[in-house]
Amino acid sequence: MDTRTSQVFVRLGITAAILAIATPGNAQYQSSAPALPYDIATARVNKAPDKGIYFGETTPKGAFPFVVALIQSDAADDQEGNYLGQFCGGSLISDRWVVTAAHCVTAEDEQKRSVAVTPDKIDIYVGSNDFKDGMRIKLKRIIRHPQYNPDLFDNDIAVLELASSAKSDKTTTIALATPENENAVGGVGKKVIAAGWGETEQKESPTELRHAEMDVLDRGMCNTSITNYRKGAALAALLRKARVQFGLDDGVVQQVHTLVETNIGKIVNDNMICSGRPQTQRDTCQGDSGGPLFSQADGKFTLVGITSWGELCGVSDKGLYGIYTRVARFNTWVQQNAK
Repeated sequence: MDTRTSQVFVRLGITAAILAIATPGNAQYQSSAPALPYDIATARVNKAPDKGIYFGETTPKGAFPFVVALIQSDAADDQEGNYLGQFCGGSLISDRWVVTAAHCVTAEDEQKRSVAVTPDKIDIYVGSNDFKDGMRIKLKRIIRHPQYNPDLFDNDIAVLELASSAKSDKTTTIALATPENENAVGGVGKKVIAAGWGETEQKESPTELRHAEMDVLDRGMCNTSITNYRKGAALAALLRKARVQFGLDDGVVQQVHTLVETNIGKIVNDNMICSGRPQTQRDTCQGDSGGPLFSQADGKFTLVGITSWGELCGVSDKGLYGIYTRVARFNTWVQQNAK
């Protein structure tokens, strides 16, 4: 190995060490511990509520009857308990199957490792937009995507099998986008709707489902906006920290800075959809994870995305938008497992 090659590997090693310090983009929940939605709900059930859609509106009663709430199973089975225990959303794709985000069915163990939550720890609430007059149903099985990456929120999808049927006059199912119809229902520029019970722009604690109409945006544009934001907001701070932790001189720090900037990849990759509406600040936020991003045409609903992650909530003025799991990419996987 010649000197130049050796120097490249040294710089790459330093870069890897520095990036190991970095935190990934936040999922659509607060980054303060406990970080994962299920862990937040577990802490909240025995305490006061800490929890919407940003700049959206209250969903009329009975609208979007495919939207379900994931409830921490220790929460009381009444309106207040269901509200306190809600930590994610999901979509009913048949009377016995729900699709949600993989990070919604993930928790941290005592060693801070990401582990799948067991089915007995989560209930599904269906048939109501306000946590009353609906049904709370036990889970039989949780199937996370086997390639789910909790650091990158890649392949952020899971299917949940219900222990009993959710079929009633208050529920319906939603179709999944396919590779064949994705451009028609969820291509760039198409209007879509996000729905959930997550935090609002006023930090309110809504008991009623909320929704917002947004647009599907270009992935490349969203990727550039996020990487530019991270370079400005995080990279300098990380390098300052690395200078201290690794005793680096200014020359090495500059080399690493250049190496990072010239090797930035796809943070928003082809398994993801970017959605928002410029200058409106419409967005999803913590508590909305796992919920649907869907199209509505001629009375038919199609699931285009699943609320996954974002840098911040409601910051379209900075060109930062919500990122959603791209359902069409996982249509076959869902069909093969949810049966």
